Amino acid sequence: MSVTKTLTIIVAAAVKNHGIAIGKDNPWRLPKDLAYFNKVTKTVTGASLRETSKGDDEKLAPTSDVPVMNACILGRKTWEALPKRFQPLKDRYNIVVTSDPHLLSEEEPKFTVTQPSIEAALKFIEDMNASGSAVAKQPAHIDRVFITGGGGIYDEVLKMDDCHIQVLITYVQLHDDDKCNACDAFFPPLDTSKFKLQPHSRLEEVVSFEVPSGMQVEGGLEYEFFLYEKETPSD
Repeated sequence: MSVTKTLTIIVAAAVKNHGIAIGKDNPWRLPKDLAYFNKVTKTVTGASLRETSKGDDEKLAPTSDVPVMNACILGRKTWEALPKRFQPLKDRYNIVVTSDPHLLSEEEPKFTVTQPSIEAALKFIEDMNASGSAVAKQPAHIDRVFITGGGGIYDEVLKMDDCHIQVLITYVQLHDDDKCNACDAFFPPLDTSKFKLQPHSRLEEVVSFEVPSGMQVEGGLEYEFFLYEKETPSD
């Protein structure tokens, strides 16, 4: 199966209003959730390599010169909200969706490109996995595709009907009403007739490592890790 047929959204959102940001800042400081985000998006499961080994000769066989990593697709505002020291997200292929082809400096950050749309980003991944340096200055074999924001990008992906969509969401109990009301970016409400809450064991299967279950407490804030999945129509 094509690597872009499964897209994994990862997000932290306030339970009360699904707020995800205040300007360029997070509404909370949760180092353990950030560590979870980094571990999830960096962990290579090898799923795409197993698919390649089944005889899809058109796929590019990874070598020592072609690293295997996951891709993070993010919008321009999310990219610009990243502190400079975190641009790009390290050990991941960053694909910034923007209408500005000159967003990046002349010397593109390592493993970072721009694409004009989500569809173009997914095609770039498929083409790079098939042809490597023929389509990318810095080729990599993409194992998994993560969608990392912002609100508009999330909304567009949630509406896609031809992909298996996974939603890794950290629900945060934000009791500070002022911060809740100050949020100006939001994660779209999930259509629970299509997106089904999965057991914690399934979440751990998806991320490929153990994850604390139940309510977590950090810095006076309560939060919990969840997984929702939307199957493709054929499923």
